[in-house]
Amino acid sequence: MEIRLEGIKKKYSRNKRELIVLEKLDMYLPEGKFIVISGDSGVGKSTLLNIISGLSRPTKGKVFYDEKEITGLDDKAISNIRKNYLGVVTQNCELIPYLTVLENLKLAYEINKNTKSNDADSRIAFSELLNELGLLSLENEYPRNLSSGEIKRAAIVRALVTNPEVIIMDEPTANLDRQNVTNVLKLLRRYCNLGSMVVISSHEKEAYDYSDIHKNLD
Repeated sequence: MEIRLEGIKKKYSRNKRELIVLEKLDMYLPEGKFIVISGDSGVGKSTLLNIISGLSRPTKGKVFYDEKEITGLDDKAISNIRKNYLGVVTQNCELIPYLTVLENLKLAYEINKNTKSNDADSRIAFSELLNELGLLSLENEYPRNLSSGEIKRAAIVRALVTNPEVIIMDEPTANLDRQNVTNVLKLLRRYCNLGSMVVISSHEKEAYDYSDIHKNLD
């Protein structure tokens, strides 16, 4: 899948003031590439990723997945596209609090694949991902017992368990130690090499080294 943005504008109204975050933005995101979006705080990186993933609608402009425009679709249709094709991590990185890490992963897998996962097969896949991000020993822990960095890494794994065609993550390496920054970027690079498009926002120079395309928002 390739993604195109044409003439994107996003305007917010706050206390009778209008704040324009993005304006006249055109962008092409090629299929199967690792794309890093950077820029100063407040320039609109999170807004852009939310628009790309369909979590937010632009004030003006169009977003295309291949040749299909998604900006005119209703919320249910966009939600189905996101469920079937995308793996998304926002800055909030929230897990379902009353489920363990492993249960969070299994639920995401079952919902997104519209089928009950085979426990044996899924356990292997989940364990491999958890192990790569240093979470295997925490698979039976509840989110309340995890650090913010552990929750973020668990949210990243949850977004990857369905092998999404497009992976969109907002600052996935922020506030992680250097080893975990590297582990996350290596894992995303591997998914990209297997055919997924990866789009992340990041200030990390190391992220640029793993990417195919670096786009800076002015």
